[in-house]
Amino acid sequence: MTISANSKRTYSKRQITFSGRLTPAGLLLAVFAASLLLIACPSPGGGAAASPEVEASAAGPAGPSPRDGAAAALPTYTATVTGTVTTLPPGESSSINLPGAKVSALTTLPNSANRPTTAAPDGRFEFQVKHPGTFRLKVENTCYKPTTTAPVTASADGSHDAGAISLTPVPEPTGTDRYSIAPQSSGYPDYKLTVNCVRAIRDNEFDADGRIIKTANVWNGIPVLTTITEIALPPTLKSIGGRGLQGHRRMSKTLTIPRNVETLGEEAFQYLRRYDGDGPTVVFETGSRLKTIGVRAFAESTLIDLTLPENLETIENQAFFNVQFFLNTTEFPSGALIIPAKVSRIGTEAFARVRIGIRALDIRSELLAKPPGAASNFPLKNDLLGSGSLRSPAITSITLPPKVYNSYTRAELQDIFGSSFSSYRKPDGTAYNFASKP
Repeated sequence: MTISANSKRTYSKRQITFSGRLTPAGLLLAVFAASLLLIACPSPGGGAAASPEVEASAAGPAGPSPRDGAAAALPTYTATVTGTVTTLPPGESSSINLPGAKVSALTTLPNSANRPTTAAPDGRFEFQVKHPGTFRLKVENTCYKPTTTAPVTASADGSHDAGAISLTPVPEPTGTDRYSIAPQSSGYPDYKLTVNCVRAIRDNEFDADGRIIKTANVWNGIPVLTTITEIALPPTLKSIGGRGLQGHRRMSKTLTIPRNVETLGEEAFQYLRRYDGDGPTVVFETGSRLKTIGVRAFAESTLIDLTLPENLETIENQAFFNVQFFLNTTEFPSGALIIPAKVSRIGTEAFARVRIGIRALDIRSELLAKPPGAASNFPLKNDLLGSGSLRSPAITSITLPPKVYNSYTRAELQDIFGSSFSSYRKPDGTAYNFASKP
């Protein structure tokens, strides 16, 4: 059967007729239906799904970020967060505090007011975190695996103590991965030696005359040897072996001995100087665990400033023999070098022939007193204060605890400090009456 285009169909009264016009009630019904569809089928990335945690950027001044408005829609609290970064060194049974770690707050929405902080020399940190109720802490440090804490819930303004957050050292590198050498200037080939995450520098490992450092370079067409002017040591370092970093005669930058180093081996830094100017500033990190400065460890060097660490116990023979000191900081207005209270031994000629820089010694250790009943030649036996251990023409004043001064005879003191020296002072600055000394 064929139906023409002009044919008409007849509909019964039961059929529904649709009209192109919507009544007000119909329009309201359509809007309601569309809203239900949007809720049931959210667009990708939309809806109420939580955003991943984001670390606040440390760069640039605080100010609104593109998503700060979204963060402002949620309740925002401020917590003062404290804690301590620690590590358990390999082979040890107790943890130690770790300075220098970067601590960041991770929040579900970024807040440009949050800034990472750095753990202090004692490993502690404190900073404020603006958060929507829950956040995490991310802790990072060179030579250690980064870690992120479990979520911290804080529903109101206040404080949160994160306690001890422990970092695990990365595996100790081997071979050429133990160090890197990078040029520091375009003229004369000065280089920076960076020691990478090692726990012990071996005997002779980075000696200036050794195989690793003695590398030929070309400057203006002339082969020359690598010249190290800066040395960077890792926080994992615990000991430096004999002649481990000896002979870097053009050192000029600050040399920082990491906090965990306990031993400087024989001649570890001998000849650390510059021929054409001042040598490096030697800095022991705050909280240094150094106990022993080995035989001739800094002998024949030129040093700008030296503060011996409080935990130091032994200064071996000729440790600072023939050193030129330049004590220029406000900590040494009178050119005085402090011998800390835990030092129990200063070896033969430890500070002998110090030509310039140190004008006074401030000896604070009572452990250097001669024991009652000891032999008259006790200092000569190099048990506590070795013969000539502190004899130097540059030193004009020596401060001694009464217990130390009174334990030695006049002849013994002259053997230690020099026969022509007679200026001894008490800790309060007044002079001892050396003329009446037996």
